[in-house]
Amino acid sequence: MSFLHYHLIFFLFPFLTLLATSIDEQELHCLLSFKASADPLNATLQTWSGFNPCSGSWLGVKCNGGRVLSIHLHNSNLTGTLTPILCLNHLQVLDLRSNALTGTLPHLTNFTHPSLKHLLLSHNQLNGTLNISLPSLLSLRLEHNGFSGNLEGLHLPIVKDFNISENNLNGEISGSLPRFSVKAYGGNPSLCGSPLPSCDTPSTSPPVPSLSLAVVLAISAGNLVVITIALVFVLVLYIWLKRKLSKLELNQEEQCPEEKRSNGVGVGLVCFEGGEELRLECLLKASAEVLGKSVAGSSYKAMLDNGLVMAVKRLNASRFINGGKGFDKRVHLVGRVRHPHVVSLRACYNGNEEKLLVYDFMPNGNLQSLLQNLGTRGLEWRRRKEILMGAAHGLSFIHNFPARSPLVHGNIKPSNILIDEQGNACISEWGLMCYLTSNMSQCFPSHSSHLFSGSMHRHGYRAPELMSGKVKATQASDVYSFGMVLLEVVTDEEIDARECEGELMGMVKVGMLCTNECPDERPTMNEVRNAATSVIKEATAVAGTESVVAPEVGLGAGASAAAAFSNIEEATITTIMATTKSLNLRADSIGRREAVAVDRGTRRL
Repeated sequence: MSFLHYHLIFFLFPFLTLLATSIDEQELHCLLSFKASADPLNATLQTWSGFNPCSGSWLGVKCNGGRVLSIHLHNSNLTGTLTPILCLNHLQVLDLRSNALTGTLPHLTNFTHPSLKHLLLSHNQLNGTLNISLPSLLSLRLEHNGFSGNLEGLHLPIVKDFNISENNLNGEISGSLPRFSVKAYGGNPSLCGSPLPSCDTPSTSPPVPSLSLAVVLAISAGNLVVITIALVFVLVLYIWLKRKLSKLELNQEEQCPEEKRSNGVGVGLVCFEGGEELRLECLLKASAEVLGKSVAGSSYKAMLDNGLVMAVKRLNASRFINGGKGFDKRVHLVGRVRHPHVVSLRACYNGNEEKLLVYDFMPNGNLQSLLQNLGTRGLEWRRRKEILMGAAHGLSFIHNFPARSPLVHGNIKPSNILIDEQGNACISEWGLMCYLTSNMSQCFPSHSSHLFSGSMHRHGYRAPELMSGKVKATQASDVYSFGMVLLEVVTDEEIDARECEGELMGMVKVGMLCTNECPDERPTMNEVRNAATSVIKEATAVAGTESVVAPEVGLGAGASAAAAFSNIEEATITTIMATTKSLNLRADSIGRREAVAVDRGTRRL
């Protein structure tokens, strides 16, 4: 009998292996299809290669028993649609927040995705209607997308973490959904029902008896007179209220409602998206390592008891203009900004004695430390391009962020371009310097003592129009500073120019456009980003030719500024390299002095 069993197992083994392989190949096909759509340049999902997603080397993929159970790719610059990734029917956790995914969300049911527990897709560009019927789902985060339609397709009996705010949804909130707070539904003007205002229901009235023509005419005439008087009254009231509200807006321009105090102490820790788990008492008790000191305050790496690691900037309130009036308004604006290449503000504390700003911690330092090399080999050209393009995307997003007035960074330099866990460049320190100089011309050298004790900026990256101390920093001066950073990065002696001469020459042209002496002739950051992208694409296209030609840098049809620099002489390039080399040497010296001054020991906040 045992002999027959052995033969039977030997006969069936290839078929069982083939069945298991087909299942693995199906999951592999889903993942590779998603990679091709979401990361066409292979910039983020480089580790998604080979034939075993469960090997442990695939970024964000976790498995159990040979099955993909969770995918975590938060803030990973992904594009494309969700359809390929949703064919994983054993998936339990899907976290694709803060990307640029598009398309619709397919119908999700207990039959198609019986294991799905957490679906986190906030801050993307998804649209369409919501049809999700998952009795086992615990988390659904779809805020800041473009979903439309009503909520009749949602069946989530045990969901605990729920947010569909900032979409285009409409209709009545019904079923088990009203148990969540207003915050879960905000930003959907056409939604109604608890916890939002109730929906208007048509009232039923008894039928009106028929009237004679004379009575109808008399009633109509009387109604016409009443309506005319009412319209005149409403018009006068509207004009009066409009003038009154305009005056109130002007009076409140410099003051934010959140600036209330209780017994002379700030109202507490204000948390923004992603900082809901933070508590003030935990921050104050956290073990902290000093990251740096500046005239603006001290920065710490705070390690909380719950395992979170945050970057905390501690500011002395006595150094603020007018005691920090308007601080809340500025911080709440900064707290709304979310972009993969901008450091996110997670929470803030506004006290009378000190102010705390809590940011995501960036573990890989900043561009200045990378350029200084710090005992390692030089920064390769591919990484330089990625960092420059990431910084360009981040600064362009800040410049185009919808606000009452155009947003300005005011302090672009390599030490304010941080590198996150995945190697992306992120703009930091934005908004703070603009606030600190909000009541006077920004970054005035002659008035710096009114803001802080000491100099606020390195003059090497500042636009020439700011040197006189009579002009505020503008988006054009930000472009100049970015151009100086770009020239510093691309003219480094560590670069092997033989392998990338075309791209180097093109990038130098972009940097020259940015550093034009006349602010009005500088491009916008959108144009800078597009021009740099064109340089990289054109250089790649001509990489196989015998002679390397610098790509033509253009900002659009008829761009005279680009044409002016279409032919760069060797002497001009030499001058630029000498200037930026001097800037590199000065940055190295400054970095060494700051490294000595910073206490790297562990302290308490």
